[in-house]
Amino acid sequence: MSNTNEQVMQEAEFDFWDFVHCSICQLPFTSSDRGPPVPFWITECGHVLCNNHLKPDQSCARCNAQNIQLVPLHRDLEPPMSDWFRPLPYSLDSIASAVKFQQDTFAGLIRYYRQACSQLSQTCERIRAERKALRKSVDSHLQREVEHLRQRTSGLDPAHAQEPSSFSNANGKRPMADVHDSSPRSIVTPIGPNRITLPPGEQPNFTRQDQGRISSQSRQPERPGTSRFVE
Repeated sequence: MSNTNEQVMQEAEFDFWDFVHCSICQLPFTSSDRGPPVPFWITECGHVLCNNHLKPDQSCARCNAQNIQLVPLHRDLEPPMSDWFRPLPYSLDSIASAVKFQQDTFAGLIRYYRQACSQLSQTCERIRAERKALRKSVDSHLQREVEHLRQRTSGLDPAHAQEPSSFSNANGKRPMADVHDSSPRSIVTPIGPNRITLPPGEQPNFTRQDQGRISSQSRQPERPGTSRFVE
């Protein structure tokens, strides 16, 4: 039990500043209670340098990075550089808080969209059911109308039936006209001549074909009572 308490005390007394040192000469930052013996600097490339190893050309003595920015190193640094020197357990607590915040945000958004999706699904199901019922009602109504029209047309006399005519009136509309029986049996189709032109090379014949008929008529016996019959 005492060992556990001592371990807790050691973890509580842990300070990362005790391990900060110059990257070149390993000079510790906290060599005494009065603070660092010389000024320390932290570069934008992430290296700690003491004042003895600064270069006048503004390059890093550790990685030779050119035109670097330097920040005086002290315990009261501003974020985000102050987070580099915080003990890891405290950094993990901060990260855990950030993770919990982000997780709660994502969970709230997911719950919202899940509820909205459920409501939309119910609405879609209701619309499908209404559309099915409406289609059934329309089909039934149309079927009744068709049956009613069939009953009305079944009692009409075909001789008085009407249909749109083939010509338009002054308003551009086709008036209704009586329907006549136009079956093939009631219409006599005239038969025309087989040919109305002469074959190639044949000359027209202008001889009258009724001369023989006229001469035969002239030889018929005279009717009784005429002067020639008396002779």
